Amino acid sequence: MARINDNEKGLISKPMETPVLIISGPVGVGKTSVSEEVSNLLSAKDISHTLIDVDTLAETYPRPAGDRFGTELALKNLSNIWRNCSSAGSKNLILARIIETEICVERFACALPNTNIKVCQLSAQHSKLRSRVRKREIGSGLEWHEKRSIELADSLADKAPADFKIKTDDKTIIEIADEIFPHVSWAN
Repeated sequence: MARINDNEKGLISKPMETPVLIISGPVGVGKTSVSEEVSNLLSAKDISHTLIDVDTLAETYPRPAGDRFGTELALKNLSNIWRNCSSAGSKNLILARIIETEICVERFACALPNTNIKVCQLSAQHSKLRSRVRKREIGSGLEWHEKRSIELADSLADKAPADFKIKTDDKTIIEIADEIFPHVSWAN
């Protein structure tokens, strides 16, 4: 007679996966602003969460050799910060970061075990991106950010992974966040 183990009986349950929303898109599309508005929606509904602009976790000079955009450093920092935040009671994670490939998503999954990652890819027309970058980048980085914005807009449109996409051209930050909100099964 075959033995049935506890897992087959349904007695052992796997831990609930933490919902992670990564808001991606080219430079100037509004990743950080939209992330902040999604955070506002969660706060208004009294849903615990953490919001992290992943770019800030890589802001160091010089960056480690071979890590042009500081991704490895950012992922190490993110892993530690999320461990602390989840220990303090946070049940959902919102991240702002450009996601260019499926490998990027896999690297986030490795840094954030036991999570359910959803990627929202924001987009906008080139003219809108240029306008937004010019408003935001008032220093010496303007030219680089403007060029990178258009490069990313084209690249992300062609091959970037996304669970869902939102065009932002004629929408307010509130409208975009409202559109994103139902795509994630938020934990209470």
